Amino acid sequence: MLGLFVASAHAARIDPAHAQNLTLYHVNERNYSVSPRNMNTADLNGDMYFDLRTVGLPLECGPWRNRSFWSHLDCDNPEVANVSALAITKLVLEVDTRWGDYADCNIDDTGAYACSCENVPGNCSALTPSAQHDGGKKCNMTSGCDYNVADRQCEPYTCANITDRLDCTQGYRKCEWEAGSCHPPPGPPPVCNHSLVGFLNLSTVDWGRHHHHGQTPSKIDYWHGNVLSKTNGFWFSTWAEGECRDDPAQAFCSWRVVAEAKKVAKGCSDAAIDAIVEAGDRSAPWGARCFDTCPAAQRTNTSSECWIECFYSNVLGPNGSSSLLNHSDPNFGIPLPELQAAWDKPFLPVEQGGCPALL
Repeated sequence: MLGLFVASAHAARIDPAHAQNLTLYHVNERNYSVSPRNMNTADLNGDMYFDLRTVGLPLECGPWRNRSFWSHLDCDNPEVANVSALAITKLVLEVDTRWGDYADCNIDDTGAYACSCENVPGNCSALTPSAQHDGGKKCNMTSGCDYNVADRQCEPYTCANITDRLDCTQGYRKCEWEAGSCHPPPGPPPVCNHSLVGFLNLSTVDWGRHHHHGQTPSKIDYWHGNVLSKTNGFWFSTWAEGECRDDPAQAFCSWRVVAEAKKVAKGCSDAAIDAIVEAGDRSAPWGARCFDTCPAAQRTNTSSECWIECFYSNVLGPNGSSSLLNHSDPNFGIPLPELQAAWDKPFLPVEQGGCPALL
């Protein structure tokens, strides 16, 4: 059932000249609000990228832990680790398209969601006391800060901190390498504006798409890099400060929930998608014909090595575990339109194969 959210006559309005309705998805623990306040959302392709990365978690965070730097990002993230506690919400937001800098939004120690701009260091010195006790986990590059072990202090992580050419020119900040050192890109520095919707076009990042000299990429690295190339998409961050409120004193807002299409259990969503991939493996032209070759105990065990490798062989094609691919490569697994349809199927009515809506 479609739930409508109607703005009060007293609420701030998004400027019609810059207003756009977006159908978005967000994953979080099912007990949190439908409203993505201080949360990240994504369009269909962006959501697929985030979710496809998690299929390999039983290996990435289990027997293959630390074979890739991704383990340090994924394995302690509550939005990916405990599927039984998660839900996926499909909703429509009205947004102001004068975008701000994208922010990473995650659950903090109090259980509340909080955001920090990836490119804009926050108050790093405020993180120093906790960093001294947790080995720098709270003072890390995702907060725009880095813990200096020698000086025992939390410092802004900037282009000048980067000492590797690849990290400098192909990393998140897109810095410039000159005369053996890394420098900020030209132009004004990014501004972390909490009143604007943060926006990130995933086609502009290269996560998993480059490797350091002498590094041997693992299957996890190839899966991550090829999933990015196959899907791309857009990510958004919606600060609480930018939400349109029923407040006559609010002069500006940049987003509001227009409609909640459906909220489903992630376990149900995963099962629906897996069934499509398993059926295609056996009968579709792109099928890898590998699930039936798995040992009987692994054939339907989504945590087993054989099942996971076969899943990615179907999604990314026969070379998706051993080389970096792009859209021009032949045999790049399931065609993107079919993958998109599979991802959206859980939000169809139950009688059409969708998942039950969570209350």
